[in-house]
Amino acid sequence: MAQQVPVAPQLERRPAASESSRERTASDGQSSDAAKQAMEGRAKLRIAVLHRLHRGLTEVEGKMSAFLANPGRQGVVTLPVVLSVSTVTFEWWKSANAVPEDRAYLAQVLGEPGTADDATLMGTLRAEIGQAFAEFPRTPQGVEARKLYDAVLQKYEAARIQPIIAGHDSGPVVEECARLGLSCEMDFTRSLLLSPWMLATSQSPEEGNATQVMVAGLTLPQLGALVGHLRQLNPLLSNPQLRALLLRASTDKRLALRKVMGLQEVEQVQELARQLLRLQAVQHLTV
Repeated sequence: MAQQVPVAPQLERRPAASESSRERTASDGQSSDAAKQAMEGRAKLRIAVLHRLHRGLTEVEGKMSAFLANPGRQGVVTLPVVLSVSTVTFEWWKSANAVPEDRAYLAQVLGEPGTADDATLMGTLRAEIGQAFAEFPRTPQGVEARKLYDAVLQKYEAARIQPIIAGHDSGPVVEECARLGLSCEMDFTRSLLLSPWMLATSQSPEEGNATQVMVAGLTLPQLGALVGHLRQLNPLLSNPQLRALLLRASTDKRLALRKVMGLQEVEQVQELARQLLRLQAVQHLTV
């Protein structure tokens, strides 16, 4: 409650001034209560999102560990899973957008008025979830989950099995943001599952580097099929060599620019795999 300032005796006998004081006090109290409820609601949302991220990362790690026990012979695995601010935002938004009671509750949790429009409510929701994503890697649960996730990816590296993921969410929340006039920055749709041991599709050719290789112009199934074919052309390819070939084929060295993987680049990376196989064969014969 807001601290009440004592009213001078001479003003207490003036009904207008006294009534005004009581109204201000009640208004201040309501504002304070609303602010407190909003703070508590957002704290609960933050905890829920942190639990969601821990569960999501742990589930992916568990599925990858199970697959590693019987990986097959292709040397590649695609994961059609995206864990991003956008995907988690949509999990909350789709219910609130369909059920009036859920929408009213979400507005209350976020500290927004029940009359807030869709753009305002969505903007506040995704900002809160974005803060939870930023906090998650620093939490003990986040550190432990990431440690286990990285450990299983290193096992894939040692087994020469290349995991591939979509680097960004392209699902319904993107269309919803467009409808509401909200932008979709890369940080909003970028997957938490990205890792240097992962190969990923990207939204633009400029994204990614030698540490985190990302390829633009191919869908997740297309990139998975290409990697499987490269493994057939050159069974000796290690995962780092595979990623390096794709990075080289999707980079214009003359202009020092990244480029989209089209038919020409796909043919180039296949030729690079064949050339590397010949070099590796010569090296084995020499040794």
